[in-house]
Amino acid sequence: MAEETSLEDFLDAGDESEDEEESGASAGDDTTEPESEASGSEASTDAVDPAVTTYAWSPDGAACAECGEVVERRWTQDGHLVCGACKSW
Repeated sequence: MAEETSLEDFLDAGDESEDEEESGASAGDDTTEPESEASGSEASTDAVDPAVTTYAWSPDGAACAECGEVVERRWTQDGHLVCGACKSW
């Protein structure tokens, strides 16, 4: 790979700016690119659900919400962290 690629090259707004450059648009006209990137990123984050934890690891151990046993690894079930034995797989 002789050419490095930026993450911005994979955005929709980045694809449009590349098309403009290839079609002969001025490469010095950078004033419209940040606006299109900002508006595109704002629109895409509105539809994204926030990340939720499904697993927790505690090196010293923590109590299972159902049986109370102290375990290192617990999984989310009905909003509580439970051990592998209590988790309904």
